[in-house]
Amino acid sequence: TQSTGKLLILLVATLFSVAFGLDFLSNTLGSHMVLQRAPQRANLWGFTTAGVRVEVIFRTLSYSTIANAKGEWNVFLPPTPAGGPYTIRVLSDAGESVFLEDILFGDVYICSGQSNMQFTVREAFNSTAEIAAAANYDQIRVMTVGQGTTSLTPEPELASIEQKWAVASPSSIGGPDWGYFSATCWFFGRDLYDAIRVPLGLISSNWGGTYVQAWSSPEALAKCPADEKSVSVTVKAPSPNTPSVLWNAMIVPYLPMSITGATWYQGESNTGHSNYYACAFPVMINDWRLKWGRETPRDFGFYFVQLAPWIINGSQSIEATIRLAQLYALKLPKVGVAISMDYGDPTSPYNNIHPRYKQIVGYRLSLPARALTYGQKIQYEGPNATSWIIVSDGPNAQVAVDFEPSSVGGGLVLVGASCATDLTPDQCAGFEIGSSTGTWHTATLSIDHERIVLKATITGRVVGVRYGWANYPIATLYNREGLPAVPFAFPNPIKPTEV
Repeated sequence: TQSTGKLLILLVATLFSVAFGLDFLSNTLGSHMVLQRAPQRANLWGFTTAGVRVEVIFRTLSYSTIANAKGEWNVFLPPTPAGGPYTIRVLSDAGESVFLEDILFGDVYICSGQSNMQFTVREAFNSTAEIAAAANYDQIRVMTVGQGTTSLTPEPELASIEQKWAVASPSSIGGPDWGYFSATCWFFGRDLYDAIRVPLGLISSNWGGTYVQAWSSPEALAKCPADEKSVSVTVKAPSPNTPSVLWNAMIVPYLPMSITGATWYQGESNTGHSNYYACAFPVMINDWRLKWGRETPRDFGFYFVQLAPWIINGSQSIEATIRLAQLYALKLPKVGVAISMDYGDPTSPYNNIHPRYKQIVGYRLSLPARALTYGQKIQYEGPNATSWIIVSDGPNAQVAVDFEPSSVGGGLVLVGASCATDLTPDQCAGFEIGSSTGTWHTATLSIDHERIVLKATITGRVVGVRYGWANYPIATLYNREGLPAVPFAFPNPIKPTEV
């Protein structure tokens, strides 16, 4: 009979869900979420039995599909302007049903990386006031992926969720240390919301102490020569740093989702391997863009934090080179950087590699998003050096450095700065001129419109010039908009590895 057939379908669907651990509606989705606004089409998807009809009811209209041979289904909603709240009902012929409430349409961002992205609002400076102020941002919704799994193969669902979709509030933003919510992601989203007044969905997916390789697909990794930090795969018990395991477990489940962009705070674990990172990081960005759902632009905005200072005993170039390697991502369209070398925190109780100044990082991340994604006419980058010339050789050396005119903004300015009292002088550096003897000499400078002129007494010939070549750079050059100059080295010592 017809009722017997429906009962059989329901039983098969239930067994499918239990056997494969997959939800009728993907567990990346849920009530209180933000779905991507027009002109993109938001995607809803999930899992049931092959051949089952799934219906989505939204704004009194019905949209249906048939689950494929793998039991996968998806429905694209019509392009919907920013706003809400809405309700959505999803049901199937097998009797499965999900009711979603308090759904907003706006822009969705993925926030990923290692521990400085995991670092929570509760751990940041002024956390009590910041957490209380979250009550004013109910148009922002947040979700945090759990760190409960790694995977050697792409996963359709999240195996662990730290925080389901929630309205921004003191409780959802002020979670436990290293739990939820990401301070960098929150301050980025908050400042962006203040500028665009569009609902935002922020997804925090990160894992402390991880390499870029863990967040990259096998196809991306194949484009850069293997590096000694490409940890060998252990089939039975992969670590969080086995190549591609976090891509598989913490990024792939979101690929069907329509999004606006991503933010990234990672690189500390890849120090000492800058040439590799200069290849792997841009390749990862391109690969994410290529593999994301079809409604997501192939050039979606990607905004990253250039690493803040921290204390490392030994080589003073190890942090400087990874910062330069990160900048190779700027060769890609719609990629922006938040410079943070002027905000170290040597006394951070969370280890000095984790500065508590996350508000400034979030703000600086929001600027390129406002400019490159939303087209706002603002100054979003600090002075970026493009070339150098030797004005006079040693012993009274002079070197001129020119900057990209658009990065200078209202003009170049110098500010006072010195090596922090918590540090030894060898940890710090500002502007330097290199000589043929192998010595780098501290330089004084003057500003000449969009150019700076460096002077130093040296032995031998001038062979190079650099700025911020230290674990703790002394940041003295800004534009009048208050954005710090990008560290540089001429000639550039970074040589990206390529297959």
